[in-house]
Amino acid sequence: MKWGLRTVLVFIGLVLAVPAWAAGRPVRDETYINLFGGNTFYDASSGLDNGGNAGVVGLRMGRRIDAHVGVEAQVAAAFAHLQGPAHAVSANQYSGAILGNLYALGSPDTPYLSLGLGASSDLFNRQLGRGTSLMGVFGVGYQYLVNNHLGLRLDVRDQLLFNTPTPNASNLNDVQVTGGISYFWGGGKKSSFPVVGPARS
Repeated sequence: MKWGLRTVLVFIGLVLAVPAWAAGRPVRDETYINLFGGNTFYDASSGLDNGGNAGVVGLRMGRRIDAHVGVEAQVAAAFAHLQGPAHAVSANQYSGAILGNLYALGSPDTPYLSLGLGASSDLFNRQLGRGTSLMGVFGVGYQYLVNNHLGLRLDVRDQLLFNTPTPNASNLNDVQVTGGISYFWGGGKKSSFPVVGPARS
């Protein structure tokens, strides 16, 4: 998937070029929920028509543990379409994953890396032997806090489904590009540096 790797590399370059002023803002130590949508780009071995593209929607719930580390759970559904020899049938892919996020800056507005494991259930034509398989996830993203409770996110994630039968290969690889809106609650503002009070004699 040369185009998929190029997309990820270009996105990494963009998010690392974030302006330095963001580093001075306080970290949000809060739980969040993120509703997202976008597109999934499958590789050629998927056997999908429409160029192997499929719309995707999903939900994430997570928490930023400290300035540079967070954890989240994700569920998603990709609406694909299988290209068969005689006709095409509906083929939705449902997936879930647990991911760790590594934030580049100790602030709400920051690029980050995501790495995790999950499972994917591909409900395609049963003749292809589809089922539930282990899924590895690697991606990059950018988070922007609009106000104390609302934020925006952009993610590019590569998903590798292991030991999944396909017409041409044993593994299925796809790149997911999504945007979404987050809602934060609980917790409070947390400074990246400790506050030291005046010494008493």
